[in-house]
Amino acid sequence: MSSGQPISDSVEPAGRFLEIAEREVGRIILDIHDGPVQNIFAALSQLYVVQRRLGPGPEHAEELERLSRSISLLEHALNEIRTFMGAFRPPEFERRDLVAILEGLLIQHEELTGNLVRLEIDGGLPPVALPVKISLYRIVQEALSNAVRHGQADQHTVALSSDGRSVTLEVSDNGRGFDVPLVMQRPLAGHFGLEGMRERVRLLGGRFSLESAPGQGTRVRVEVPCQ
Repeated sequence: MSSGQPISDSVEPAGRFLEIAEREVGRIILDIHDGPVQNIFAALSQLYVVQRRLGPGPEHAEELERLSRSISLLEHALNEIRTFMGAFRPPEFERRDLVAILEGLLIQHEELTGNLVRLEIDGGLPPVALPVKISLYRIVQEALSNAVRHGQADQHTVALSSDGRSVTLEVSDNGRGFDVPLVMQRPLAGHFGLEGMRERVRLLGGRFSLESAPGQGTRVRVEVPCQ
């Protein structure tokens, strides 16, 4: 198990940084939507027109085959970009509370993967600062994604609790697990998202721990100040 720094009394500078970073992500997503996505859609529209004008005649078989391949590639690229945008579009962090934004994320994960995600809330949760909501959302998002991509998990549990000063988050799964020291020493092996989680928690002055072993699933535990 690895731990971060102890909870601090003030996270304002780091929290401000996280807010700015999240807004920058939102701006990038908007730029992608208004730029490349629209251009790809326009190109597809033109190819559809050409495809219809050529018709099904055998004299255009080669051209139609090339058109079909080009259309298929562009459609695939457009779908991938839209999936990426859906994952990283800020989910109204300022207006919605922590539980609401996490519930939306879990529903989205279940719809995309078909996996069951259980949400457990131990008692009432106090309001949390915007940077805390952003970080916990992104940590849950990354933990669920890692569990599916690397662990082949099909069941997940997200647990929240609070003592009034701090909020504790645990994300566990039934995946194949891994050797924690080995993976943390080799972040380029595909698990670099773990370092991102730990860094978010560090910026908030919280604690981060990771438990896993081959064949025993994985548990991410985070404790951060509410404000």
